Amino acid sequence: MRRRRRRAGILRGQAGFTLVELVVSATVLALMATTVLGGLLYGMTEARRGKLRAEAAAWVQAELDYLRVQGYSFLADDVAAGTRTLTQSSGYTTYGDLAEPRIPAGFDRAVIRAEDVAAPPLRKLTVTLYETPESPPYTILSTYVANFSTP
Repeated sequence: MRRRRRRAGILRGQAGFTLVELVVSATVLALMATTVLGGLLYGMTEARRGKLRAEAAAWVQAELDYLRVQGYSFLADDVAAGTRTLTQSSGYTTYGDLAEPRIPAGFDRAVIRAEDVAAPPLRKLTVTLYETPESPPYTILSTYVANFSTP
C-alpha cells in the first residue's frame, strides 16, 4: 500500500526536482557567476593599471632626482639642449657610484628632452614615458631648471 502511494506521489511530481527546475536554477547560477567574474576581472584590470601608474610616477620622480643629484650635467651652459632616449637595455649613465634608474619593466622607452627657454634663461626638462613602441605617451612630466651647471 505504501509503495503505491509513494509511486503515485512521484508520478504526480510531488517529489524531487523536475528538469525545468534544474535548467532554470543552472541558468540563474550561470548569470550570477558571469556577473561576479566580470566584476573580478574588471577589478584585476584596474589594479594592474594602478600599479603601472604608480611605477611610472615613481620612476619619473627617481629620474628627476637622479638628474638633480648629478647637477643636470647634460643641461650645462656649454652643452646644447637636446634629447636622450632610454630603453630597457641602453642609454643609461652613471654619476660616480650612482647608476641611473632603469625604466619599469612594463614600459618600452623614456625620452628626456631639454629645451631652451628665452627669458628668463631657463631650460625646460621634460621626461616622457612610453608603454609600447607605437603607443602615445603614458606619462609626461615637465619641470624648469634655472641653475643648470655641473657640480
